[in-house]
Amino acid sequence: MQKDFWLKSDNGDSLIVVKVKTSQNEDQFFLNDEALVIKVTVPPIKGKANRKLLKMLRKKFRTDVILESGHTSVKKVFRLKNMSNEQVLEFLGL
Repeated sequence: MQKDFWLKSDNGDSLIVVKVKTSQNEDQFFLNDEALVIKVTVPPIKGKANRKLLKMLRKKFRTDVILESGHTSVKKVFRLKNMSNEQVLEFLGL
C-alpha cells in the first residue's frame, strides 16, 4: 500500500491528512484509500472534535501537534512537530 498520499515531510516536521468521523462508538486510528482516518466519540460541536483530535494525536505521537487546515471540515491536515515520516509510521505500527 502506498502511504505517501496522507503523509508528507515539511522542514523537519510531518504533515498528515486526516479524515475525521465524529460521534462514533470508540476512538480509533486506521488507514483507508484517501487518508488516515480517526474516529472520535465526541460530536463536532464548538470545536470539541478538534480538541479531542489534538489530544489524541499528541498522546499517540508524543510531540507538539498543530491543526494546519480543515478547522471546520472532515478532512484536516495536522503538523507533527520535529517528527520524521519514518517515526510517524513507526508510532502507527506501519
